[in-house]
Amino acid sequence: MDDGRDYSQSQRVIAHADMDAFYASVEQMDNPSLRGLPVIVGGRSNRGVVTSASYEARRFGVRSAMPTVEARRLCPNGLFVPGRMDRYVEVSRGVREVFESFSPVVEPLSLDEAFIELTGSERLLGTPLAVGRALKRAMREKTGLVVSVGIGPNKMIAKILSDMSKPDGLLYLGAEHLREFLAPLEVERLWGVGRVTLGRMRE
Repeated sequence: MDDGRDYSQSQRVIAHADMDAFYASVEQMDNPSLRGLPVIVGGRSNRGVVTSASYEARRFGVRSAMPTVEARRLCPNGLFVPGRMDRYVEVSRGVREVFESFSPVVEPLSLDEAFIELTGSERLLGTPLAVGRALKRAMREKTGLVVSVGIGPNKMIAKILSDMSKPDGLLYLGAEHLREFLAPLEVERLWGVGRVTLGRMRE
């Protein structure tokens, strides 16, 4: 989505970096025998809830916050593992260090995602796409994990782009392309739109 033109420092540039299937990816990293398999992190009882699912499990329709019973039905061969919050917090510190190595202004949203202010960083770090590639590379080298990155003129666009780029993606959109980018999108793409708001917006 880079138009190839010179990047202007006067334009706001925000990145949204979101680790891919964070909890499940940490489990696969710590236990190589789980790599490439449908890993489901969360309660293993019938009353449990899925905390995270690897992309191998997501292919079957398993999602976070889904009841364990439903996850078992969709993915009978899924490998359920208990969550280890202490470990995720530990790994998250390394993730945060990578984010902060690219900007002094980082706004965490959770253990595994954050907005990163990149406005005016071109002379030091390069174009937005160059920064995104460097961030992804640094994350893999320093934590062993994969991050998806969206970069745009505001937080909303950056968040939408990172979601669209998953897994292991990178998308950049300049302000001059906002209208043509947003026009065809479903309302569900808007960040923070819940079921009630979605119904009202559709009306």
